[in-house]
Amino acid sequence: MKKIGVLGCTGSIGKSTLSVCRADGDFSVSFLANFSSLDALKADIAEFHPEIAVCVGKKYLYVRGKEYDLPDGFLNDPQNYDCCDIVVNGIAGLAGLQPTLAVIRSGKILATANKESFVCAGTLIESLKKEYNASIYPLDSEHSAVWQLLNNRNDADKIILTASGGAFRDLSKEELTKAKASDALRHPNWVMGKKVTIDCATLMNKGMEIIEAKHLFGLPVTILGHRESIIHAMVGYKDGTFAANISAPDMKVPISYALHYPKRASVCLTETDLFTDLHFFRPDREKFPCLSLAELVSEAGDIAGCVMNAADEVLVEKYLADEISFYDIADGIKNALDRFASKGNFENVESVFRMDKAVREYTLSMFCGGKR
Repeated sequence: MKKIGVLGCTGSIGKSTLSVCRADGDFSVSFLANFSSLDALKADIAEFHPEIAVCVGKKYLYVRGKEYDLPDGFLNDPQNYDCCDIVVNGIAGLAGLQPTLAVIRSGKILATANKESFVCAGTLIESLKKEYNASIYPLDSEHSAVWQLLNNRNDADKIILTASGGAFRDLSKEELTKAKASDALRHPNWVMGKKVTIDCATLMNKGMEIIEAKHLFGLPVTILGHRESIIHAMVGYKDGTFAANISAPDMKVPISYALHYPKRASVCLTETDLFTDLHFFRPDREKFPCLSLAELVSEAGDIAGCVMNAADEVLVEKYLADEISFYDIADGIKNALDRFASKGNFENVESVFRMDKAVREYTLSMFCGGKR
């Protein structure tokens, strides 16, 4: 029986992971962690009976039936994952970086949806993965699709990631200047957290996925708009042929694949309708400048990635609060890149967090007093 750890257990990825575990007797949930909802965590404890459970924001630690005050940095200690075989990282944002590194050092399999770690510190992750001969299983639907299509092959030469276009894909540039976050949260295909849903509306999420894919697979990446989100990714081979990964847009599919790998298992979801008309389009980089910014950052290195990510997190929060407009997000990210970014990578994880802090402070200072 595989022992599963779930970081971010009450978020979108965490809930889908627990749903897969709930339906499969081959898994036991041994480690749970979330940030703020202690009541939700305790409900999961009552159902899954983990060895360890953590609520970081409430300083709560549960170990084999007893409750303690949570020590600082608990999720960053590799030894604390000894009770797991696979650790799912569903933590949102840069907060997922230290646990990512800890799981790699622990020798456990890392199954991750935390793309921000790769955007900000992908080179450090690659180096640590090589040092510990670690296994990293991607959970994002697009990266899982590429992983499945490559399947240890060495004859691929390109990757195509698909993009639904988010809730604003059909709006004009003029309409986007007035578009509100509440509208952006109505994603046409996926149910996700607020931050990633806004990033889908700006196409920043797709830009981050380019960076993550380069670190995971080391191949050139392009983006293809695809309204239905049924084709998740394609891989181009050296002979000019392409292979596509097709499934219904349900995160339980890539999560199940990672947890069962190298086997496949039945997943309860809506059957893929292969008679559905499929539509493709070229992403409009003028309407969605965040994609172009991320593509430039993907060539610059982790320092630029950290700057972009930090500014984006601050600006998305302000957009969600209706304090800035849609295009203020891209403008603010560009300003931060102009102020801080240089080509290259970080030497250590402490440098990542120093840069993150400086960029957040600068980005907030640009928008003091609300709207610009």
